[in-house]
Amino acid sequence: MRRRDAADRGAVALVPLDDAVLEDLLAVAVRDADPEDTMPPVPGPPGWTTERRDAFRRYHRARYPGLGADEATYAVTDATGRVAGAARLRRVEGRPGAVETGIWLGRSYRGRGVGTAALSALVATAARTGATVLVADTTAGNAGALAALRRNGAALRPDPASDRVDAELRLPAPPPQEPRPQSRDTGRPRPDGVAGGSPA
Repeated sequence: MRRRDAADRGAVALVPLDDAVLEDLLAVAVRDADPEDTMPPVPGPPGWTTERRDAFRRYHRARYPGLGADEATYAVTDATGRVAGAARLRRVEGRPGAVETGIWLGRSYRGRGVGTAALSALVATAARTGATVLVADTTAGNAGALAALRRNGAALRPDPASDRVDAELRLPAPPPQEPRPQSRDTGRPRPDGVAGGSPA
């Protein structure tokens, strides 16, 4: 299983998917999660059949382009750099500025704070895209998801008619960009960020 470089280790991180990372993610799913935890249902006998493994690859490859194609999936890596599960962001149709999130983790990574840290990273990632609110839905019995949402400041709204719980988290505004250096000759931004003038 591939890990992040040593210089990148020490914190839970979101890693964009490519074919190599996807195979690591599939290995975690097969070893440590049920198929229905990781992707939409696939007809057939239970378990990680060849058809479900192929469907898993197709489902995640379709999300390689990221939020530019309205939905992005990332591998979640733990503090050692090992792939622990996946997290996604999806633009909410008809609600500008809103993105929906979901996270799944292998069983051996649950209850260790990985989900809380992954959600925090998703909040930062979503804010950088210009999103203003993060939404999620889970069940009243999913204690891990509810804890991660609370710890990240989400407002929870249980549905009294079912066991569903809706969550909403207002995102911080992205920091303002610093102005690019201006040319002394024209007042226009220099493409290389270097002030204008005659060369030495």
